[in-house]
Amino acid sequence: MQTPDAPPARRTPPAGFLQDLWETRAGRLLGRMGLDSVRTTILTLAVAATLIPSVATSWISYRQNRRAFEARAAERLETASTQGAREVDNWLKNQLHDLRVFATSYEVTENLERGGISARRLPEYLASVNERSPAFRALMVIAPDGRTVASSGGPAERLQFTGDWMRRARQGDRILGDPVRGDSAAATTMALAIPIINASGRFLGVFGARLAFGGMVEPLDSLLTDANIRLLVARRDGNAILARGGTLDGVPTAAMRRLEGAEGASVEYEASDGVAVLGAAAEVPGTEWIVVAESPVGPAYSEIREMRNATVLLVLVLLLVVGSLAYALGLLIVLPLERLARAAKQVQDGNLEVEVPASGRGEISQLTFVFNDMVRGLREGRANLERLTVTDDLTGLANRRFLTAELEREVQRSERHGHPFAVLMLDVDHFKVFNDTHGHLAGDAALQQLAILLRKSVRAVDTVARYGGEEFLLILPETPAAEAAKMAARICKAVAAQRFRVDAEGTEVSITASLGYALFPKDAKTVDALVEAADQALYASKAAGRNRVTAAS
Repeated sequence: MQTPDAPPARRTPPAGFLQDLWETRAGRLLGRMGLDSVRTTILTLAVAATLIPSVATSWISYRQNRRAFEARAAERLETASTQGAREVDNWLKNQLHDLRVFATSYEVTENLERGGISARRLPEYLASVNERSPAFRALMVIAPDGRTVASSGGPAERLQFTGDWMRRARQGDRILGDPVRGDSAAATTMALAIPIINASGRFLGVFGARLAFGGMVEPLDSLLTDANIRLLVARRDGNAILARGGTLDGVPTAAMRRLEGAEGASVEYEASDGVAVLGAAAEVPGTEWIVVAESPVGPAYSEIREMRNATVLLVLVLLLVVGSLAYALGLLIVLPLERLARAAKQVQDGNLEVEVPASGRGEISQLTFVFNDMVRGLREGRANLERLTVTDDLTGLANRRFLTAELEREVQRSERHGHPFAVLMLDVDHFKVFNDTHGHLAGDAALQQLAILLRKSVRAVDTVARYGGEEFLLILPETPAAEAAKMAARICKAVAAQRFRVDAEGTEVSITASLGYALFPKDAKTVDALVEAADQALYASKAAGRNRVTAAS
């Protein structure tokens, strides 16, 4: 009980006082605004309650999605430039690989070691090789003193390189000249050369060539899946070597410096044709070339403009939605879409293991099922694509790309464990005559059946690949010479004994095959030399009458 002398107690507002105060002041404000009716007040409050969070959410979503769209546009360009640089690098490596194969030919090394006594045979060999390799405009053999020993045709041509290129060649380096741009990709050429080293490691000279850039067109064009993206292979000063998807003279020097400084990220600048573009660049390893992917800013950001317009339209539509119904429907729609958006972002980042749970019925549930089915299709497509990149279409065997990587791995494994391995090269005898007699479809059928026979004839750890045409190459891990010889003889006998069905009528024919084999590291120390040794042994079998096996000498 409170005494008269006690200080007055602090009075607590009655329950609901603050709520009543808010309602009173809010009612006065609404009254001054002319919102006297309950229906009008509820409608206005419902619209306000819907509009405020909707506008705020739409703005935040717009800002986030804008960044996502900008990142997606940049990612497309960065991916295009990186893949373009990889394609150019692969193309150049393939040409250099061909030159190395040419340079290790017996015709070349014999001529240089014996002082040019085969002066007539060497030009004929170069002309024959050049005829089979249209990517090269000219082939030539250059002595250590810089003198052109032989050329593939016409007067002896001198290749122009900068610096002390012969000294670099003696050190085993490849030599790349400056590209000379022509009216077309086929007319754009570049001088390149590789050293010629004999089996004992002595430098004999240089195998040079003038390479045309026409072979680079198809790989780059295959990357132009977006009509707004153009690819440019340029020097570091910005001058163009090759342009695809548009006609450009190059990239402005200042823009090229910015692209190099961005280290693969996208940069906005004005292109040489005066158009504002978004660009990304990637260096081609081992060269002074840069692949630039450009897209006009307008099309690159078109999705952002569409999203902005859609956001404004959404806000206008939400203004017509009344109160809690709009809010409830918004929750029912937005939550599943956010799950799909997060899943789509994961797919965009490369994660194809996404599975969005489907709940309820209706369009959102159907969209979820479609999305999950699409992701499953992407997973299967990527798996099939990975399989196709390493598989020969006709025979189902490993292709040459897989074979090269497998040989590199086997060399490393052999060097690490000290175990030898063998390489068998098989070629069908008189296959051109077979095709001329029975037709190319019959030849394909025979190659398919031969592939089946080869797979059955080897161990599970062995690799069977189609090397090209009617040639097959087998890798036999941890196989000494005696076992390799037995395997080759068994395969040779099995091919000769097999009856190959070549048409729908059941016609059966016989074929034979010649084989050559080489051992690592006994016969060669590198992949290219090992394949060359097996190939030389194969040709020795053919020269000796075919349908036989020859070991590398």
